[in-house]
Amino acid sequence: MAPARAGFCPLLLLLLLGLWVAEDAVSARPGNMTPAQWFETQHVQPSPQGCNAAMRKINKFSKRCKDLKTFLHESFSSVTTSCQMPNIACKNGRNNFHQSQMPVSLIECKLTSEKYPDCRYNEEERNASYIVACEPPEKKHSKKFKLVPVHLDKVLNIFIFPWPWVLP
Repeated sequence: MAPARAGFCPLLLLLLLGLWVAEDAVSARPGNMTPAQWFETQHVQPSPQGCNAAMRKINKFSKRCKDLKTFLHESFSSVTTSCQMPNIACKNGRNNFHQSQMPVSLIECKLTSEKYPDCRYNEEERNASYIVACEPPEKKHSKKFKLVPVHLDKVLNIFIFPWPWVLP
């Protein structure tokens, strides 16, 4: 029995490796873009568009319908100012997360119909703060910024409670 199991392990390992490589290729940034350029492509939208139009561009890179995407209605320079805010410890143990100083206009796109290339999305517009991971820049932004955003980690929910002394 032991020889049969020994032959099974390398096959299982090969299968898992193949799944990992396939997933990595789907979410990987294009080789000609820096991490900051990829962040800008995926999340920065100074001139608001509808989700269906905005997501067409994103989905072309992965050749599939992405489930969820958030677009910040700010310039790249404005988003980059978040990198100057105090550091926040993050899940991976690094200390490179930063919260935006103020809420910004943004749109969240949620997939409703997954028929690539004709993906369809519901959109929710709102104002919220966000948390980004920042790193020293490569190439294009290297002289202009000390740190640049490379990952949108979280959009923060803001709850407004009707306090009794505020009500008429």
